[in-house]
Amino acid sequence: MESPKSVCSQEELVSEIRAMAPWHHDIALTPDLSTGRVFSETGRLLPPENQGVSLISPREKFLRRLQELYPAGMSGKSFLDCACNAGGYCFWAREQDVARAVGFDVRKHWIDQAKFVLQHRQVAPVDNIEFHEMDLYDLPQRNWEPFDLVYFSGIFYHLPDPITGLKIAADLTRDVLVLNTSMDNSGVETLGLKLSIEGTEPLMSGVHELAWLPNNPETLYAILRWMGFREMVLAADQTNPTSLRRRVEIYAAREPGRLDGIKTDLKT
Repeated sequence: MESPKSVCSQEELVSEIRAMAPWHHDIALTPDLSTGRVFSETGRLLPPENQGVSLISPREKFLRRLQELYPAGMSGKSFLDCACNAGGYCFWAREQDVARAVGFDVRKHWIDQAKFVLQHRQVAPVDNIEFHEMDLYDLPQRNWEPFDLVYFSGIFYHLPDPITGLKIAADLTRDVLVLNTSMDNSGVETLGLKLSIEGTEPLMSGVHELAWLPNNPETLYAILRWMGFREMVLAADQTNPTSLRRRVEIYAAREPGRLDGIKTDLKT
């Protein structure tokens, strides 16, 4: 069922967006208004400028990736976003005619934002999208059918048991899983995970305090192979030599050859 359309004025929407700050996702609500551009002309801000939260505008990049995976669109497909934040990826997947988009996040702040966008977005369909406030480890209790595409971004390195967490998502993946995670960049060559302790209060941190950072893409490949994925592509690798963190994005498919359309020459 499609959510009721907003009856708020532009000024009222801006006021509500500001009241719900900080935002991580820049999502268009009307042709002239987006959640990010209320705070920045580009829809982007660094954490020090945005209450410790990075403001990002990844729609165009995400849509290009979806088109590489599904050149004919996502009609009849389903999409799950684990740790969905304000739900941007669900809304953009719906623009590609996905039949079902589900997002969940452990933090009420982000789910409140996602439901706000669901109520007020006027530039694209918002039917067949749902959001849930819940912990990843409670996901098996939902007994959902597997999804064609599962997005596992910004969560692996916040988990006290990331292998179990990723396995939960993998078991719900029919076709392709996208794993985007920070990694340890201290130069350790032995494969494994490095212990990390993080605060539970910051919005961009986990809620379990204990967390683990993978130290090499090969660590993640080994885990994904064990989970039944037969092909993997390292689609992005953002490494700053002066930083102790590194960010990678890996596409993992159930069937070999499925990722031939991904625009990269880094395969394993």
